[in-house]
This record gives sequence, structure tokens and C-alpha cells, in this order.
Amino acid sequence: MTPQTLARPLAARVAGLPEPEDREANPPLSPAVARAAEAALAAGHTHYTDRPGVLPLRRRVVETLGRRCAIELSADEVTITCGSTEARFVALKQLARRGTTIACAASSPSVAAVARLIEVDCTAYPDQSDPVSVVYLTPADEPDRIQALLELAARAEAWIIWDMSVDAAENCFHPAQNPGLAPRTVTIGSFSAFLPGWRVGWMAGSQMANKLRAFKQSVTICSTSVSQWAALGLEEEA
Repeated sequence: MTPQTLARPLAARVAGLPEPEDREANPPLSPAVARAAEAALAAGHTHYTDRPGVLPLRRRVVETLGRRCAIELSADEVTITCGSTEARFVALKQLARRGTTIACAASSPSVAAVARLIEVDCTAYPDQSDPVSVVYLTPADEPDRIQALLELAARAEAWIIWDMSVDAAENCFHPAQNPGLAPRTVTIGSFSAFLPGWRVGWMAGSQMANKLRAFKQSVTICSTSVSQWAALGLEEEA
């Protein structure tokens, strides 16, 4: 048998992913974000941050989830990531077991791409025989589909990923409003809608918060310091 390295099978899976779509040019940078970035540079915030991310930004995530979704978390349960892409990959890689299925309320190319990389199935309509380990939902999904898959998650004791980077509307429903689902619900989000190109996202909550954080560190150590401090400039525009 020809010996193989771990890189070869992974390279083959990456080669099978669809080409990324062309994106429009980023809009002009907000003056408030520019001021926050300049202040961070002047203050010497150019080195590695704490592993979870800078505390003021983690507190902002907690405040946002409390205001919009009426759920209570602590800053210790939040990890700042390199955009929602990293948050999504870290959560799915750690929560979806090989040989199981990721159930989505709607077709999601970004989730399907991660599923291919980590070698698990992904479907919008799982069969009763499918061993579902993760239910992936967004606020933009149809309410009936959300409810059906939350019931499936409860029966299967599956993890729930609630992706707020898709729709960050005010006063939104959140699975963790149900105390029985809260320990198994990971919320991911992003500042990229207001901070395009700066790659600042986050993961929050669940019994796996510390393990997700540890795996994130193995991927990128920590998110860029200046980007994290710059994201705090968005508060000036709120």
C-alpha cells in the first residue's frame, strides 16, 4: 500500500469544493471604525490578544445577545473569531461526529463545504434513520422548519448551531431561550456586515464553549488585535 500523508486526503476534499463567488468591492470604511483602529495602533494593541479575544468586545457580544434575544451569557462564554467562517468551521468540526449528519433548515453552501472537509453528511431533510449530531439554523429560516428541527435536536440530543451572521435583526427568537436547549446551543455571529474585510466574528455559549475556544486557538491562535479594537468603534454609530 502506498503511504499517505494527512494532507493528501484533505487536499482532495478541498479540490472538490466549488469555486468562491465573486464579491463586490468593500464599501468605504466607517470613520468611527477608522478612529478606533488608529487609537488601537497608538496604544500598542498590535500583539497577540488573550485567547478568548479582547474583553470589551466579548462584553459587547453578551450585551447584544441580551438585548436582541433575551438570553443571558457571560463574557467567559464568548470567543472572538476570524469572521463567521472560522466560527462556523470550528463549531461544526468539533460538534459533528464522523459518520453522522448535519441537519439544516435550508440548503447552505457554506455548511455543505465544511461538511465535505470534515467528512460528514449534510442535508435539509434528514430521514428518521439519519444519525443527526448537529442541527444548523439561522434566524432567516422558516419558523416551521426551525421548530421541526429543534424538536429533532431535542429527541436526538444533538447540538444546535444558531448562526446570527445571516440575520442579526432586533428582538429575534433564539433556541437558548428554552432552558433545556441552552446547554447544547452554540451561537455564532459576525461584525462583517458593518466591518467588511476585517474578519471579526464570534462564538458564544453552550457546554462546549471552552473546547471550541481551545480548537479555535489551534487554528489561528487569536483574532487580529487591531481588528477587534476597531470593531468597538461600531458602538459610536449605534
